[in-house]
Amino acid sequence: MLFGQKRRQVLVALLLGTSAVGMCLTWPWIVPLVSPVPTSIAGSDLVVALDGGSGRFAAADRIRHALPQRPQHLLIRCPRGTPPPQPTPELLQGFDTATQITALAHWLRHQPSPRSARVWIATDPDHTARAVILARIALGSQGIRVGPADWPTPSSAERRRLLRDALSLTLWQATGSTVARLVPGALARKRADCGV
Repeated sequence: MLFGQKRRQVLVALLLGTSAVGMCLTWPWIVPLVSPVPTSIAGSDLVVALDGGSGRFAAADRIRHALPQRPQHLLIRCPRGTPPPQPTPELLQGFDTATQITALAHWLRHQPSPRSARVWIATDPDHTARAVILARIALGSQGIRVGPADWPTPSSAERRRLLRDALSLTLWQATGSTVARLVPGALARKRADCGV
């Protein structure tokens, strides 16, 4: 009898723990659906180009022209990155996708109302899925929707990076820090390449 009761307690504890982890992992996708930033009081859409390059500026232009109202725009790039062809508000903070997205989340959190209700990520086709999913993880808890909704299938190398970065952003959501500090050599190389 005692063994059955302990087993039941362990199963309940496992069920509760699994449910808590599941809620933490799905929360960024749930919040924009149940508690989005209201569009009537929100600012215009925001198109974010990640780290310059002519292809990424062209993607941002395509997104801008497809939206019904003129959106705000932002460029997140390394100081050594490609400067924009025309003056554009910039964040010179990101040296990889995860830090670019966390910099965007921090920046948006500190913007005055009305805030953007939708953020559109402009990047290379192979990079789009990873960048959008990471932005959904980072911005979803703020009630911000992230697009585009459809993207090309990423390469296998990009899928591995997606898994790594999704885990990193999930850790960032929970602790405020990504796993980049756990790999100091790679972090130092990325910062040096970027000029940070």
